[in-house]
Amino acid sequence: MQKALIIAGSLACGAAVAAPVSQPFGSSFTLGSSANPASLMTALGNPAASYFMVNSEEGDNFRTGILGPLGVGYEVGEVDSLEDKIDDLDDLLDQEVMTIGQALNIQSQANDLLAQMGEDAHLKVMVGAPVPVFPIIYKTDNGGAFMLDLSIAAVAKGRFLDDDIDIVQETNGDYRLDTNSSMYAKAGGIVTFGLGYSTDVYSSDAGTLVLGTKLNAHSVTLGKALLHLESSDDDTEDAFSDAFSDQQETSTDFGLDLGAIWASEHYQVGLQGTNLNEPSFEYATLPSTCTTVTPVNLPSCNAALEFAQKGELELNEEYTLERQFTVDASTFVFDRQLSLAASYELNEVADLVGDKYQWATVSTAYYSSSSFIPAVRLGYKKNMAGSELSYAMVGATLFKRLNLDLAYGLETVEIDGDEQPRSLYVSASIESAF
Repeated sequence: MQKALIIAGSLACGAAVAAPVSQPFGSSFTLGSSANPASLMTALGNPAASYFMVNSEEGDNFRTGILGPLGVGYEVGEVDSLEDKIDDLDDLLDQEVMTIGQALNIQSQANDLLAQMGEDAHLKVMVGAPVPVFPIIYKTDNGGAFMLDLSIAAVAKGRFLDDDIDIVQETNGDYRLDTNSSMYAKAGGIVTFGLGYSTDVYSSDAGTLVLGTKLNAHSVTLGKALLHLESSDDDTEDAFSDAFSDQQETSTDFGLDLGAIWASEHYQVGLQGTNLNEPSFEYATLPSTCTTVTPVNLPSCNAALEFAQKGELELNEEYTLERQFTVDASTFVFDRQLSLAASYELNEVADLVGDKYQWATVSTAYYSSSSFIPAVRLGYKKNMAGSELSYAMVGATLFKRLNLDLAYGLETVEIDGDEQPRSLYVSASIESAF
């Protein structure tokens, strides 16, 4: 019954070549959606932001990333001592049941454990980075800014699906316990190539209005699998490997983003809309009949059909990159070296495994003109939907090139007797000098 731990390892391996889906890259971890010329990664938010990343008046026309940011993150469900609960359930189900009284006692204890794990027992992992050198920004002498973006991203999540335990009497008079409780995993990877353009459309002593657009080509691979808890441990890794290989579906579609930023000497405000056309992608399907399934996979197939009838999973589904709107505002002092910013996503959207996100972020940052004084970022963000997790964030830029950022989950869960954060994200990158 150590399947949860085995599956966790399988999920981590399956996502080890991609990047956080529900979190922005690099220093944008901390700064949110507000465009900041000192942070190249904020150009990946509002499509108008690339205009501010290159100062063509000083003879600069190009700006690029170098390596990263490489991001790694996890989320776990709100179930204390999950490993102990798994061990307890394993011990209960492995007992030899001789009497109906013994069976009823084990049934009651096991159902309680399954209900706790089915409520919120899950593990989610996210890792990855933009392709090296990207994003690339070129600003023409007349002020128009072109941006190329190439990134990969992935997320994988495994969770318990709980089912009541039934008592079945064997032909020899003994009893056994039967349940369709299962582990269910979904995984998705996305490769995005984006082409953006931004330019100023109005300028006065009060400020400058910049508009931007970005067209993204998305190649999305989605897979899922279910494994019955009574399957042998030897089958676990193979079964979940199928979700990321044999049971995958890859499809391609295009998304359109638009953005606007009003910038003055001491403040700026922005509005962006992403995935305005809501591109859709197909998930791999689970079998709708078990007549041709091999005996070793039959318990898992039957369990999948039962959970589908209960509405706890879909055999056939598609994923949509939902339309989302974000507003942001920031203020600057000391020649824009010190900033205070906030951004808010106006509606919730789902990531590749169906979890809902709607981020509210506040941050402050100090960027020195000296290469020897580290830049410092501090922030707080909260998911206003789904898990409703919140984070304290800190970041630093060393020598104007090396970026390190950490988002530390403020909610905790008990693991091996110690309180640990339910979520954690870290990121590192090397950018071209600003």
